[in-house]
Amino acid sequence: MVMFLTDLIQWWYFCGWGLFFSNFKVRLSDTLDMFSFGEMLRTLFKPYRQISANASGSIVNRAIDKLISRFVGMFARLTIILAGLIVMILEIVFGMIVMITWPVMPMLPIAGAILMVSGVII
Repeated sequence: MVMFLTDLIQWWYFCGWGLFFSNFKVRLSDTLDMFSFGEMLRTLFKPYRQISANASGSIVNRAIDKLISRFVGMFARLTIILAGLIVMILEIVFGMIVMITWPVMPMLPIAGAILMVSGVII
């Protein structure tokens, strides 16, 4: 039993914490890749889904079609960028909370038991 607790504490404070950090970096990298911020910014003013105006019709109608398609593309890409930023911020905030609370998590059951015995929590 003592060996188990020793191994658990050693894993928690060394291997486990390092594993969490490496997984955290991979998760952030995957989010960057999933939302492809660079590509979205590079093609911000491109037409939506590369839709272009029909060859028939007046020049004014084609220009308006292209303008609308570019506006829709910009709006869609800005929405994706905003959603990606929100996801990144949430991942960073929750990751920081876990990093800060990681060292005290093994002591929480002991603290809870002490508080329960002392009558603070029922």
